[in-house]
Amino acid sequence: MKTNYLSRRSFLKFTAGALGMSALAACAPAAPAQPAAGGEAAAAEQPAAEAGNEFIFWGLEYEPHVERYHALAAAFEQKTGNKANIQPQAWPLETKLMAALTAGTQPDVVCVMGIVSVPLFMQKAVIAMDDVVYAAAGVNPQEFFYPEAIQAYTWEGHYMGVPLESNQVAQAVATRYDYLDEAGDEAKALWPGLNVKSEPAGFDSYETMWALAEILQKKEGETVTRWGMSSKGWDLGQFLSIMYDLGKFFWDTGNQKFVIDSEEGVKAMQMYAETPVKMGIETQLDDHHMNALFAGKVGVAKGNTSMAPEGAKLTLADGSPMKVEQVMSPPAVKGQEPKFVGEGGWGFEIPTRAKNMEIAVEFCQWMATREGQVIYAQIYGGVVPATSVVLDDAIYQGDDIIKLSKRRAIAALKNTVYYGNEWGLNRTGADVPFTEVRQGVKTAEEAVKSLQEIFTVNHEQWKESMKG
Repeated sequence: MKTNYLSRRSFLKFTAGALGMSALAACAPAAPAQPAAGGEAAAAEQPAAEAGNEFIFWGLEYEPHVERYHALAAAFEQKTGNKANIQPQAWPLETKLMAALTAGTQPDVVCVMGIVSVPLFMQKAVIAMDDVVYAAAGVNPQEFFYPEAIQAYTWEGHYMGVPLESNQVAQAVATRYDYLDEAGDEAKALWPGLNVKSEPAGFDSYETMWALAEILQKKEGETVTRWGMSSKGWDLGQFLSIMYDLGKFFWDTGNQKFVIDSEEGVKAMQMYAETPVKMGIETQLDDHHMNALFAGKVGVAKGNTSMAPEGAKLTLADGSPMKVEQVMSPPAVKGQEPKFVGEGGWGFEIPTRAKNMEIAVEFCQWMATREGQVIYAQIYGGVVPATSVVLDDAIYQGDDIIKLSKRRAIAALKNTVYYGNEWGLNRTGADVPFTEVRQGVKTAEEAVKSLQEIFTVNHEQWKESMKG
């Protein structure tokens, strides 16, 4: 049966809006938010696995993912003789899984984002992997995975999945070399990719980044034809990262409340959006920063780690390849290594009622090895991975700007923590205050108060929905 998969570009544009412009990147910053026709009923009608060594494998119906599922399935079958019946599913997978569990048509393994899995964890719809996967395989998740990657699959002290990716939405600042060539030596002197000799190269401060943006901005008369920069898209992860870098995590675990409306929150909003808007180098655009950079709308783009490899797929008007490079985002406090708050990525979970549990467990044990991880890591020409054990692979080696850009994003993972699951991950409406600051209708102080209120209301609604 022929399947019509989303294109890479359509997926990026679709996903950015679906999760409040904040989710997955190098592998696709987020995931689409609309179910396919038929929704949960379609999931319930999927064919069952044959008896014996066949198991049902669910994952996102998105071409780069499906290609990796088949690569993993082929390697696993060759190694074990167990054959995967791959059944790609339209987003959202977590609700389809709950419906399938009710109907008794659940898969044996499912590739799903940790950030949407809290309802699955709470309702014990998927198994804890502490003993049957990690202990049995002799793998210490805390040592094998980057902290933020495994935190996305941790619930009440238990490991609920095998992560495949790490955060990809806040570490990078990118520009195009045709812009630098056009602007000349003054701009090139500010670009870390040309001047910072130690890796990971990055801006030493926001002021330096803004100075480059000012140079790259273009006007015709009083009309801006190319804005200096854009951070729009995946706003929440970027803002919370700056706040964390300033010394305050946005969620107070002890008191079970948000602390976004704080001195650090205000300063983070100023650095992230208000100051560049007041400088006249940023505005509210109709697209996220990555597409804006590619389309010639901005000179500097901040956030997503897939800008360099995605840009390399495009050509300039003269037919030459677009040359996009990423460096690490600047620290909020000059002189310190920047810190980030991440949203994890995709990973494998096992439904509690899996009919081929033994094979599912064996598959996840294998995915907790370099062999399984490095096969998946080839997605998008080298994703920001969940584990450092894959970094010796050729896809991460070399000194071209794509490989350097990837390694700079990966270098930030040691200083990255996960959002945390205990506040429910309801981000509905979180993009609005950022839009209002970029439009000049809210100050940083007003925006963080609004963001605090939005998250508090969302949290209360989530707690109410989880009763019983």
